Amino acid sequence: MAKVKVKGTVIKQTISSVLTAVAQIIDFSHDGAQTEDYDSTTIDTSGAGKTYSQTGYSEGGNFNFTAFYDPALAGHKAITAFIATPADCVWNVTTTDTAPTTNVFTSCSVGIGFTGAMNDGLKLDVKLKITGLMTYP
Repeated sequence: MAKVKVKGTVIKQTISSVLTAVAQIIDFSHDGAQTEDYDSTTIDTSGAGKTYSQTGYSEGGNFNFTAFYDPALAGHKAITAFIATPADCVWNVTTTDTAPTTNVFTSCSVGIGFTGAMNDGLKLDVKLKITGLMTYP
């Protein structure tokens, strides 16, 4: 059973039609995709258990990451620019397994925030809403 190291993972965003690595990322997460369902229980359902059915849709979730923030970096400028000028953006997350594996997704919105502490560097917290679904290997 292989263990995929996070060291060496590269997260890229599309800037002017070119996939460009985002610098200084220190952690990332995908909060999970899931299939969508609805409550299909009717008043004539036998038994006490509620029933659910699939809608045929799936939710892509969010992709989040934290980076040491440098407002002079092109990638960081491109991320913060989405706040004033919202746009879709294609992202790639490439891990360092033997393949290597790349997951691709498109974000339709961006949320940003800052974290600062006396004994740490200024951090940029980024939340990307996935439109459609992330590709999985």
